[in-house]
Amino acid sequence: MNVIISTGRSAISLVVLLLLFCLPLMPETSQAVSESRYYYVGTIGEDLPVQMELVVDSGSITGLYFYEKSGIPISLSGEADLQAQTFNITEQDEKGVKSGEFEGKLSSEGEPFGKMIEGKWTKANGITTLPFKLTKVSDFLYSDVSQGAYIESSFSVPYFLADSEAYRFISNGVQKEAEGKQSEFLKQAREFFDKETSVSGWQQSYNYTIEYYSQDLISMSGEVYSYSGGAHGNTNFISHNYWIREGKAVELELADIFLPNSGYMKVLSDYCINDLRKNGAGWVVNGEIKSFEKKDLGVFALSPESITFAFAPYAVGSYAEGPYFVRIPYSELESVLNANGPLKRLLEKESIKADKE
Repeated sequence: MNVIISTGRSAISLVVLLLLFCLPLMPETSQAVSESRYYYVGTIGEDLPVQMELVVDSGSITGLYFYEKSGIPISLSGEADLQAQTFNITEQDEKGVKSGEFEGKLSSEGEPFGKMIEGKWTKANGITTLPFKLTKVSDFLYSDVSQGAYIESSFSVPYFLADSEAYRFISNGVQKEAEGKQSEFLKQAREFFDKETSVSGWQQSYNYTIEYYSQDLISMSGEVYSYSGGAHGNTNFISHNYWIREGKAVELELADIFLPNSGYMKVLSDYCINDLRKNGAGWVVNGEIKSFEKKDLGVFALSPESITFAFAPYAVGSYAEGPYFVRIPYSELESVLNANGPLKRLLEKESIKADKE
């Protein structure tokens, strides 16, 4: 199996498989894709920290970015002239209305895409203009392995560029995890098709996204989709959160973020139940699920101002309802959060923001 530094959202999005006639097993192949994916951190103006993910496909750019003060994602689309090393990217609000524009140049220094991007950001009104400068902190490793015409498995995981033991530990860990899941899936698929005939293909996609990046805190969430026959496939969510201390990366559990003996699980459970009920989660609405335990809230992502819990289909409602996500602002958890723990940097920012307001 070959792994290349590249990615493809189309190859890892949820896919409805076409019915395929059973064919003899073919040699395993790895396919390159035209898309590539990168993660940047930097500033707009002198004091507005931002984080940005870009997907580049033959000069076409899509992605998102957020201001660290809010953590709210803003969608991006545009174009890059890879030969001239320039780009123009438009941002849009949640209603699809243009809210700003990035215009600038790439500094690749031997990289396949900009090691650094800089230029000017202009608000939609055309009046407010600020300089911006962002540095790439992660590439993404991509693998697409197929077995004949009816077995396919792909993954996309971040590979951090910082030259340190902690970041190598994180990068190697998620890569090893993805490769292990891929190998396991392919083995099961081969064993099935050795014994059975089917007109349905098998597929798996395994995709990680960086939710937050800093020198001492990394948050990543992932989506795993698999189909092995039947009416539909299954989607599950995964996450990894790391606290970098004294040059070592320590993976966080939920308890590491909160004060011991603070009753934080009841606070989290009550908030999630109320939010899910408000949003129509079937098994919460009908009273089948009344509370959550630690195992139920094991998949979580950290952002500058909130913690988000992911609930896969069948977790809190029927498959037809799809997944649910519950976002809890840190301001709602002040009494139970450990202010001197992994979130110290973020909670200090929240406190400063509140003082200014």
